[in-house]
Amino acid sequence: MHFVSHTIYRKAADLALREGLAPELFNHHLQSSEFKKEDKYIPIRFLLEIYELSDQRLEKGFSIRQGKQLDTSDYGTVGLSWKTCWQASEILIRLERYMILLTSQGSIRIENKGGLTILHLQRNPDRRGVEMANETSFVMLIEVLHEVTGEAIFPIKVCFEHGSHDGGLFENYFQCPVHFNSQGNSLHFMSADLEIKTTKADKNIYQFLLERMEEESEGIQQNQNRLVQNIQNLIRDALPSGIPSLIETGAHLGMSARTLKRRLSEEGMTFRDLTQKMQQEIAVDLLEKSDCSIAEIAFQTGFSEQSAFNRAFKRWTGKSPAEFRKEA
Repeated sequence: MHFVSHTIYRKAADLALREGLAPELFNHHLQSSEFKKEDKYIPIRFLLEIYELSDQRLEKGFSIRQGKQLDTSDYGTVGLSWKTCWQASEILIRLERYMILLTSQGSIRIENKGGLTILHLQRNPDRRGVEMANETSFVMLIEVLHEVTGEAIFPIKVCFEHGSHDGGLFENYFQCPVHFNSQGNSLHFMSADLEIKTTKADKNIYQFLLERMEEESEGIQQNQNRLVQNIQNLIRDALPSGIPSLIETGAHLGMSARTLKRRLSEEGMTFRDLTQKMQQEIAVDLLEKSDCSIAEIAFQTGFSEQSAFNRAFKRWTGKSPAEFRKEA
C-alpha cells in the first residue's frame, strides 16, 4: 500500500475546504478503517482523491497553490535536514535518499552533467491525482529552496510526463519553459545556482538528523514488508492442506478479499504470484536440504498430484524436481 505523510494530506484538505470544496465529498476518508488521525502516514489514495476533487470543482492551479503553502515544517525530520544543510544542492540529495520518509510512491534520481543538475521524479502519472502530486512536488521544492536560502532559485526547464491542463500557470510560476507530454518528470537547474549557502546551516544538527533519517527509513522499509511477510507465513502454514483462497487469507488478516487484492496490487503483486513464489521457495528448499520424497514435497507445497507439481516446478525452473535435486 503506497502511503503519504498525513501532514501533506491535512494541508491539502484544509486548502480545499477553504476554497469551497464540500466536506461531505471526502468525509468517507475519516470513516475508513485505514485512516487514523494519530498515524503519521495514510494511504496515498486519500490525498489523490482530494487533488482530483479540487481539480474538478475548484479554480485551476490547485497543485500550485498546494505546493506554495508547503514548507520545511511539513516534512518532519527531512524538513529539518533541509533547513540545516550546508547548501541548496543538498536539499535535492536528501530528497533523493529519503523520499521514503514522505511517500512510498515514486523515487527521485539526481543527474549532474554539463553544468546542469537535473532532478528526475520517477512516478507514473496513471491518474489525474498523481499528475497533480508530481506538479505539487516540483512547486514545493522551489518554495523550500527559497525558504532555506532566502534566494529565489528557479529552474531553467521543467518537464512533465502528463499532458497540459493549465500550462500557462506553470510557466508563470516556474519562470521558465514548461514541457508537457515529455519522456519523464524533471527539474533542470544550473548547478551553480544550487551552490548558494543556506541561512541556518548547522553541521552538528545536520549530522544528527542524517542518523535519525537512516533509522526512520529502515523502520518504514520493515513496516512495508510486514503485510507481504504475514501473507507468506499464512500461505506457508496452509499449503500442506491445500492452497488457501484469497477470501480465507483476507479473513485471517482481518480484511476483505477485495481489500487484500488491492493492497497487494499497490505493492505490484497478485495473490496468485505470491502463492506460486512460496510454493517454489518451499519446493527448492526441500529438494536441496531434505530427504523428503518428491511426492511428499508435492504434498507440502499444496499439490494433490505429483504430476501437477512436476509440471509446475519445470515451468518455474526449467528442470524437473528430480533433475534439480540431482544437480543441487
